[in-house]
Amino acid sequence: MDVTIAVVQFAVVQARSEENLEKARRFIADAAAAQADIIVFPEDFVTGPIAGDATLADYEGRYRAYFQQLAREYAIDIVAGSIIEGDQDGLLYNTTYYIDKVGTIRGRYRKVNLWLSERSYLMPGNEVVVFDTDYGKVGLIICWDLIFPEIFREMMRRGAEFVLCPSYWCVEDAGVGLTYDPDSEVKLVDALCVARAFENEVVLVYANAADSSNAQHETLIGRSQIAVPFQGALQRLEHAREEMFLQRVGTALLKDAETAYEIRQDVLERPGFLMVATACVVVPGTS
Repeated sequence: MDVTIAVVQFAVVQARSEENLEKARRFIADAAAAQADIIVFPEDFVTGPIAGDATLADYEGRYRAYFQQLAREYAIDIVAGSIIEGDQDGLLYNTTYYIDKVGTIRGRYRKVNLWLSERSYLMPGNEVVVFDTDYGKVGLIICWDLIFPEIFREMMRRGAEFVLCPSYWCVEDAGVGLTYDPDSEVKLVDALCVARAFENEVVLVYANAADSSNAQHETLIGRSQIAVPFQGALQRLEHAREEMFLQRVGTALLKDAETAYEIRQDVLERPGFLMVATACVVVPGTS
């Protein structure tokens, strides 16, 4: 099956949800007019990072409902970036939704692997999420989840064909690593997107936020991209400016990747397998 995916590298206006929501609507309208099947937004794109300010969190599902309405209005599947949502106990979660073109929620994912600065005010999720859509099986992750191969292996076991990753990835995340290479995070994200696509035989969609003067003294790396096995990055924004791109992706190459590599077969047949060398090599002349 072929699917056209719109990826939005979105410049977030910090703490201005109404402004961000209206701009998101315009991107959705443009993507629908271009006949995209799915549109993917970045992490924290409604409010920007809330940095512990619980007043910016959504406790009533208002933002989720807004995107459900837009999905119905424009007949397009929407991955609603990520939204900081509060539950009835006042706990906050970094949450993303996959909403289909009739407004039905196909999948909800709460970020499992929180970034360092999030851990003081957010609760981690505890579920790997894979679900059916009209275009195949989809798994959802958010930003720092990308660094952990274990979550990808579990999604592979559940048959994921697409992994969609809203993100808010910054230059400064490298910390002291910037003294070694100021492009450290760019190299990290580019490498991870391609590697995860190859090693898990999936279409990896990475939607990062664009750089903005309203960000909290952080510099976004951009680099939104779609990567697949064999071909690597089909399309990648080589900058951090706001932009939307559309990419047609065929899933036939995923089956061809399995024919070539048989990675899924190995993962399913040997779920606990570790590549451990057990042979003892004896060097002549030693005891």
